[in-house]
Amino acid sequence: MIRKVGNRTFKIFIGFLLLATLGLVVSIYLYNKPHVDVKESEAAYVLTAQNLIDEYQTNEMDTNKKYSETVIQVKGTIFEISTLKGNSVITIRDEGLESSIICHMLPEENKRTLQFKKGDEINVKGICTGYLMDVIMVRCTLVD
Repeated sequence: MIRKVGNRTFKIFIGFLLLATLGLVVSIYLYNKPHVDVKESEAAYVLTAQNLIDEYQTNEMDTNKKYSETVIQVKGTIFEISTLKGNSVITIRDEGLESSIICHMLPEENKRTLQFKKGDEINVKGICTGYLMDVIMVRCTLVD
């Protein structure tokens, strides 16, 4: 014997199907959303390395709300230049500080990064991702 599907069950099924489709569309949109072009973007904040680290050490939560996922520009002294997965990483640290700013550079900045050495003053623009003993910046570019 075939049981007849009720009108209410059918409506619930269609509603669930629509929600699942909407969730899939939103997920695909967010996954394919283009990244911010750091080179062309204006920095929301221009700071020294000392000021940025001091703000994070004073009040990490408020500072994280202020700078997280924001394009910022930082001026400081190069403490170390290294590579990670083929891309340059510049560590900025002023004298006497324990914390530093770790800048993961864009691949196209690798050649320009080689022109610098420890102790040079630089300006770096990138997206701040937070603070874990050091301030982390990604997709960074050198500012002339």
